[in-house]
Amino acid sequence: MKVNYKNTESEIISTIKSIEKKYDKIFILSNSKIISHHSFINDLSDLIFICKDGESCKSIPQYIDAITFLNENNCNKKSCIIAVGGGTICDFAGFIASTYMRGIDLIMIPTSLLAMVDAAIGGKTALNFLDTRNLLGTFKDSNEIIIGLHFIQTLDDNERLNGMAEILKYSLILDVKLFNFIESKVIKYFPNLDLDIFKELIDKCIKNKLTIVNKDHYDKGIRNILNFGHTVGHALESYYDFKLSHGRAILYGMKVATHLSDLNKEEKKRIKNIWKIFNLPKLNSINKNEIMIHMENDKKNIGGQLNFILLDKLGNAIIKPNFNKKLIEEALDIL
Repeated sequence: MKVNYKNTESEIISTIKSIEKKYDKIFILSNSKIISHHSFINDLSDLIFICKDGESCKSIPQYIDAITFLNENNCNKKSCIIAVGGGTICDFAGFIASTYMRGIDLIMIPTSLLAMVDAAIGGKTALNFLDTRNLLGTFKDSNEIIIGLHFIQTLDDNERLNGMAEILKYSLILDVKLFNFIESKVIKYFPNLDLDIFKELIDKCIKNKLTIVNKDHYDKGIRNILNFGHTVGHALESYYDFKLSHGRAILYGMKVATHLSDLNKEEKKRIKNIWKIFNLPKLNSINKNEIMIHMENDKKNIGGQLNFILLDKLGNAIIKPNFNKKLIEEALDIL
């Protein structure tokens, strides 16, 4: 998988024009909101499938609509799908590219910080089903990922926060040096960071994720640590009918997981100080029983047993099989 950094829309257009020579046809998957902000997408191809906005994109009806569009426009094994968008577009396009004709080439152009450091990296694809996030999925590695750093300048504070949640996750589970970098270079200035700081954060996260993915591509073992905060986070997303952003949901999930982790006082103090930049409001009147029910559908559950990801020290995660669900339920009180 090739990661290619670009600084302008014209550089991306030039790159795609060069790439398209390899293919019979280029198909773009994006949504109207993204296209309205980045009109250059219309210059990439005449064949554009416009998905619904948000998580509603990742549905069976949308999947059927998309593959129908591909088929009606003679998409074939020599064609390529280019995903231009955030995490939902990356998940959705990857699922289509992996299943249409048993797989066609895929290029990712992530437009959100979260997608740059997570959804576009590592080959996981997904659809939501039965009110459960990412219940359906495949693995599909992108042929290339094009990261346009200029996209970051168009993101609002909330979108930057969503991406920062995943960046923090990598530092907590894998990379204490990244945590130190966040403490020294990010806390004081977030969300108004220079692009070179964002690039360094993105680059560190991609390297961290690929280190794990290359050891466990199909998510059978150590790759599970990348789900730190996601068991509770995904349950909260489902509980709030996906009206709670992924990044905020994962932040709440990481707060619960950190609370349950066996860390020393100094580590807890440092992590608690990091939470300040996110300014997370209290979740009032949540139904803990409903959240636990959503957790029962978590794909990390095996035979009714929940594998939960905790920290045994700052920068190192462990997998706790058959974790006590009662402890998780009690820890939800901190939210």
